[in-house]
Amino acid sequence: MSGNEGLASENAALPHPDFPSAFEFNEKLGWVPLGWEVKDLSNLLEVKYGKDHKKLDDGKYPVYGSGGLMRKAEKYLYEGESVLIPRKGTLTNIMYVNEPFWTVDTMFYTIPKLQNVAKFSFYHLKTLDFTMMNVGSAVPSMTTKVLNSLQVISPTSELLQKFDAIISTYHAGIQQRAIQNIELTKLRDTLLPKLISGELQIPATEPRSHAPRGNA
Repeated sequence: MSGNEGLASENAALPHPDFPSAFEFNEKLGWVPLGWEVKDLSNLLEVKYGKDHKKLDDGKYPVYGSGGLMRKAEKYLYEGESVLIPRKGTLTNIMYVNEPFWTVDTMFYTIPKLQNVAKFSFYHLKTLDFTMMNVGSAVPSMTTKVLNSLQVISPTSELLQKFDAIISTYHAGIQQRAIQNIELTKLRDTLLPKLISGELQIPATEPRSHAPRGNA
């Protein structure tokens, strides 16, 4: 093994300076990072019920149910960062939103209680098996009692801030690409019918002429 390979191997084994280098055992969650707290979800997020949307006129604000986006309405129920958790139906369809939105009665929405906790809570909850928390019989169901008492790990405020800053850059890139895809789709839908009908034609291009190479 070369000196560089040995150095790379040693660096790979070192813990990240922002992450605890040791773990401690928790009876319910197993091994958790040293210094992180184990809290009820109610300490991180306030769980709120969605509301009926049938009387809302169409508009620009997304309306979410346990299956995802349902429609767009004239009003919104909450504005800002939120983790959406299904109340009935597909319990694993947990979502993160950061815009004005409405949720129906099959989807809880949440209000963050700590700074920079929304994105962390979303990714943490996505690792949990919500099908094991089902309290329904015919239809999979979730209750506020189960959610509020759900034990989760909570890092320090400094780590939450760093995590949020890193993840926010990825979310910004995803959002920008989504906007570009919408614009490209609109452009395609405008130009393609005109091209098919012959209303719009692409000019023929002349083949490029290559000058003869000189003798070496």
